[in-house]
Amino acid sequence: SLFGSAGDEDVRRTLLQAQPLHRVWTAGFLIGRHEVTYGEYLDYLRALPAPERARRLPSGGSGRQRGGVELHARPDGRYELWLQPTSTRYVAAEGERLRYPGRHLRALQDWRRLPVSGVSFEDAEAYAAWLATSGRLPGARLCDEREWERAARGADGRDYPHGARLDPDDANIDETYGRDALSFGPDEVGAHPASESPFGVADLCGNVWEWVRGRSAPVPRFRGGGFYNGRLEARSANWQSGEPTLRGIIIGLRVCAALPAK
Repeated sequence: SLFGSAGDEDVRRTLLQAQPLHRVWTAGFLIGRHEVTYGEYLDYLRALPAPERARRLPSGGSGRQRGGVELHARPDGRYELWLQPTSTRYVAAEGERLRYPGRHLRALQDWRRLPVSGVSFEDAEAYAAWLATSGRLPGARLCDEREWERAARGADGRDYPHGARLDPDDANIDETYGRDALSFGPDEVGAHPASESPFGVADLCGNVWEWVRGRSAPVPRFRGGGFYNGRLEARSANWQSGEPTLRGIIIGLRVCAALPAK
């Protein structure tokens, strides 16, 4: 498969974190059709001992206008999401929907189906390890960045999972809801089928960035762009790096796994 960017060299060096386009080989693997959701991550939290659960609770700032995300346990046993993409905080408990007041489309969201964010690379690895050891998904792990890019663009040099062009409603990026402050935020996974990859994988561009294991450097990376970001950042070849403990409202995860033994 092809890996990296064939675009303008100045753009690649200044705006994209990407290697020049070249061929790589990946063995067979499984990849999640969707980003890991809050509902799935809640199953993990509830299976943990209390001290570990407290350590793995999603939280983190966005770096923009006081934005951030926090997940809280309520006295009645339900969890409550505090989501603040810009200056306005939205709060919803389990069984309640989250509403974006600036939107005319997809204004109501089942937040348990939103991609979990506010998780670090260490949290993401711990979640994948739990899936593997609990038997829920044998061989579960974070995706290698070459696997991720292979799933996103197939075997050709397309810029986005679905082709060479990304229109505003193809994915959840900064333009999707008109860059309105009361419209920014994640969408339920699979809400933008126009940008599914050649393998039917959803949201590999936009929504939230996804932690991956870097190949060419030991530093953890995240890929795919997010709802604050534009078309350039959402290109399949693009990546950013971060510390293993970094958390943010716009970084989540997707799970890969080894193929079952025959």
